[in-house]
Order: sequence, then structure tokens, then C-alpha cells
Amino acid sequence: GALVGRWGRQLGGRKAGLLAMALLLLDPNVLAHGRFITGDLPLTLFFLLTVYGYWLWMRGEEGREKREEGKERREEGGERREKGAGLLLVGVGLGLAGATKFNAALLLPVLGLIAFVWGVRWRSIRPLLVLLLPGLLGWLVIAAVYRFALWHGFLPGGAFWDDLFWELQYFGKPHGAYLAGEFSTEGWWYYFPVTFFLKTPLPTLLLLAVALAWSVRRWHMRRWRTLSLNAVVLLLPPLVYFAVSLTSSLNIGYRYLLPMLPFLYLATAVSLAQLGVAFRYGRYLVGGAIVALLGVTLLAWPDYVPFFNLFAGGNGWRILSDSNVDWGQDLPALAAWQQETDDAPLYLSYFGTAHPSAYGLDFAALPTWEPGAEQTLPARQSFNPADPAPGFYAISVTNLHGIVLGEQRDAFAWFRDKEPVARPGGSIFVYEVAAHGAPVNAAFSGLRPAEMAPELHDALATNDVRVRWFEAQTSLIWPVAAGWWALPVMQQIDALLLPYAITTTDLLSADGTQRLRQPLYPPALPWPVTNTADSLPAAFLGYTALQIDSAAGEVALITGWQVTQVTERPLKIFVHALDAAGQIVGQWDGLDVDAATWQPGDLFVQLHRFPVSETAVIHSFAVGLYDGETLERLLEPIAIVPGE
Repeated sequence: GALVGRWGRQLGGRKAGLLAMALLLLDPNVLAHGRFITGDLPLTLFFLLTVYGYWLWMRGEEGREKREEGKERREEGGERREKGAGLLLVGVGLGLAGATKFNAALLLPVLGLIAFVWGVRWRSIRPLLVLLLPGLLGWLVIAAVYRFALWHGFLPGGAFWDDLFWELQYFGKPHGAYLAGEFSTEGWWYYFPVTFFLKTPLPTLLLLAVALAWSVRRWHMRRWRTLSLNAVVLLLPPLVYFAVSLTSSLNIGYRYLLPMLPFLYLATAVSLAQLGVAFRYGRYLVGGAIVALLGVTLLAWPDYVPFFNLFAGGNGWRILSDSNVDWGQDLPALAAWQQETDDAPLYLSYFGTAHPSAYGLDFAALPTWEPGAEQTLPARQSFNPADPAPGFYAISVTNLHGIVLGEQRDAFAWFRDKEPVARPGGSIFVYEVAAHGAPVNAAFSGLRPAEMAPELHDALATNDVRVRWFEAQTSLIWPVAAGWWALPVMQQIDALLLPYAITTTDLLSADGTQRLRQPLYPPALPWPVTNTADSLPAAFLGYTALQIDSAAGEVALITGWQVTQVTERPLKIFVHALDAAGQIVGQWDGLDVDAATWQPGDLFVQLHRFPVSETAVIHSFAVGLYDGETLERLLEPIAIVPGE
């Protein structure tokens, strides 16, 4: 803002400087990205600083030309200082811009075109040659930012080159873009014109239009060849930048236009300052527009990122997405909403890299983009996009459109035509899904609810499916108060578990690839079920030794358990085969029933197969529970002596 104000004052006086500052600092898009630690606004500053420095040099050079022609009297020392300071700013600005974002490379054609235009005007190559020195200084600044490290031991810049090659590779891949309900990996040439038109405040658009009309009228009267140095320097950067944007397939946000804004606002301010002098009512028009801009900005506070003007019709999120609306900024707003809401389950699909739990959010993770934190493993994703479970669904707008979800682009299509019950911050939409049908317990093995055949899902007659996870080849689970098993036909239950796998109903999908089985409940287990509380997440019920002859080189036994507590710990079972001296001669570790989803009262059995030496003599077994992350034992080993 200070640099814009200074340059505006130098170009058109105090009023022009203040007007340029007001246009910039009251712009909701600038305010939106000013709060983020990202490269967009720093690049905007360094882009402006570089061109400003070159303008200083050119102004000093123009003064020298006029002095030599006798058209102007000015101290030679002042010209030299101004030109030297200008070249220094060009070098520093180039270096800092290059170290901030790689699209700073657009400064090279911008400076080159300005030098060409003014070189033709002066009939001199000097404006172009003089850029060599600040170019070297700029590279020195980049090298300093990277601590003068060498890339592969010989090229200055160090990790700068790694970053550059990564960026070229990354942006060489197709990226999804969204515009007015359409999805594309190639983008649209008119994306940024539409974006600029819909997200720039209406008072600003009005002033831009008035300034353009006034300037065209003046230039037409004075003939176009009289364009001043100021006009060339202010207009070429945004024109080049905007022209390049028309060819870009990376259509993800207004923020890519931010480096244009200071130049547009400076040109507008200088033109309108002249209009105010020429026409008495011009100052009232400008003043009224600035007051209106202030009102627009205050009304948009504090949710500046999803700002749209009235041309968007109040539903800008249906026209634009990604960082135009949603840049992962609204976790605090969602956390505040959750604190004010009842205790219903919250499902979250967050577009960002922050950890939602760090904001105190209690949630179950939904599908999101690849870099997202705190994701659920795809194989354990219980979300059914065709018939979501009851609860509150908080979905970032970018994920709602599915731009970055790859093959799951339509994961949230069910919600797109629904009205959210809340919009925390404007970028996360919260939907409430009601239950239809009574709750049903279902344990899934090798299958996810989203992959379940529609006819099998319909057989459950509800969207309130309480999911458990297990591996049917090596374990079985009986959800409390009865339930179902859903599994692929190709997934066979181990023969040793078949005596426990008694079912009362067995449904087959239409294509014959999936089964929905209702196991006998309560199951016919060989151990008594106590239904008593326990201080541990699961109580040991008993065991069945199926094969303990070490001559076969393998041991097999089944343990039975009853869930007593909900747990988030990654629990595992250990089974140690011991000889008479208590030494371990074979062991098994694992748990094929997901502890994160079990509920008190659930029953499960686990098959343990593990190799032992053919010469080992097994005297007993030790069985217990432990935390798979901390390795802390939750249960002192239970001694099992076969035959006792």
C-alpha cells in the first residue's frame, strides 16, 4: 500500500496516491490474501517494486535527455542517485520475486517490452542493455535466499533448481478446473476475464470503466503516439500479465491476477485525478464510489476469500471454485459452529493441509484431496455417496465440486442440489442428513459401503448403517444385537472358522459378486459370554486349540473376545508359544477386526496361524492385548496350557 501511494503521488499528485491506495487496500481480494502466509501478495509487491525501480531509472534517463536538449534544468547528481536507486530496486525486486514464485518470470517480457517501446522512442538500445546489471543482482539475491548453495555442486541456486523442476513437472500434469458447473483439465481462455468480472468490487469496476473511457478520449484527442512514459509503464505489465493468463490451463483463482491490480489501480487513480480537475462533478463520482467500496468491504468482513460482486447473483460458488471461494481458511469458523451445535456426528471433507483436530474438531474423515491431513484409509472409508448416513456433513466447496478428488470427483454429487444448514466462513458448507429406517449393524470385509451392490444396500432398508470392519479369512465379528456381514463372493472364510460362521440369511447381488449374510445371533460360541463390564477394551472369553503339534511346522488356535469399551487405540493381540522353560518358540501379532469401529457388546473371534520349529515342544501359550503404536501391553499375558 505504501509503495502504491508513493508512486501514485509521484505520478499524479497527493489525490492520485490516496485514491490508488484506497482502491488497493479496500479490495476484498487483497484483504483476503493478505492474511495468508503464501506467495501471492509478496509476488505482487516485488512485481510492483521491480517495475517501479525501472520507472525511476527511465524517469532519470528522460530527465537527462531533456537536460541535454535544454528543455529541462535538473541537477545531474539527483538524476544519478535516482537512476542508481531505480536499478537497485529492479535487481532486488527481480531477485525477491524470483525467490517467491516462479511466475515472476513474467517480469522478463514485461521489462523487455517496456525497454523496447522506450528504446524505439529514444532510438537507443540503452534501456535494454541497462537491465543486465540488475539482472545479475537479481540472481545474486536468489542465490543469497538459498544460502549460496550449489545445485549438484556446480550451479548457484541450490534447491532453487529442484523447486523449479518440481514445479514444471507438477504443472505439466493435468489439473482440474471448475467454471459454472463445467469441469476441465485444459481450462478456458475466458476463465480469468469471467473471474475478474465477478470478483472485482462493482465500485472498482465502475471507476476502472470511467478511467478507461476518459483516458481513451484524451489519448484520441492528443493522438496515440503521444503516450507518455507513465502510460507505457502502467499499462504494459497488466496487459502482458492478462494476455498470458488467457493461455493458462491453471484456472484456480483470482489470486493469480493480484500482480495486475496495483498497476490497474495506479492507472485508474492518475486518470481519475485528472478527471476531477477537468470536470467539477468528477470528484463527487470518485468520492461516492470510494464510499461504496468501503461499504462493500465492510459487508464482506471477515469472509473476504469467497467475496463476489452482485453480478454473481449471490451464488458465486456455483460459478467459481478453488481459491476463489475456498483455500482451507475456515476450520476456526467450523469449530465455532460445532461448539454451538448439538452432539450429532460430524463428517468432514476438508480442502487444505491443516490438521482439523488442531482446532478442536471432532469428526469422521470423508474423502478429500491427496495432500489432506488426517485422512481415513480408503479401504476403511465408510461413506456411501449414494445414500449418506445420518449426521452433519461439513464439505469444503472445492471438494463439493470434486475438482481435486480425481476418480472420486462425484463423491459429493448427492449434496450439490441440497441447501446447506450452515456455511461457516463461506467456504465450508454444512448439510444435515436425516435417518430413514432403523439403525442396522453391518460388518464389511473386502468391501466398502460405497462399493456395495444397490440391491444389497436396499435390503438393509436404511441409511443408518453402523459399520464394522473385519477380515473374513481370519476373523469373524458379531455386532451387538445382531447384524450383517457384507463381503465379496471371492473372499472365502477360512475352513477353521466355518463352524462359527452359521448364518440365517444369505443374499447374493444381481451380478453374483457380493454376499450379504446375516449371522446367527447370539453366536454358538464354545465359551460363556458374561456381558460384564471390564476395565479393558475387550475381555478374553476363551480359546480353541486346533493344531498344536509342532511336527507340522505350524500352530493354529482361535481366541474369542467380547468388546467392553469403545477405543481409538490401534489394538493388537499377541500370542506366544512357549516351551517348558518359558522361552518363545513361535509367535503371532495382529488383529483382523478393526478396533476403531467396534462397539461394547460386540463379539469376535480371531484365527491365529504361525510357524514353529518342527523340533519345538510347545508347553503353553501366552495371550494378551497391546497398543500397536506405543507397544504398551493392556493385558497381562493370559497363560493357556493345552489340555487344562
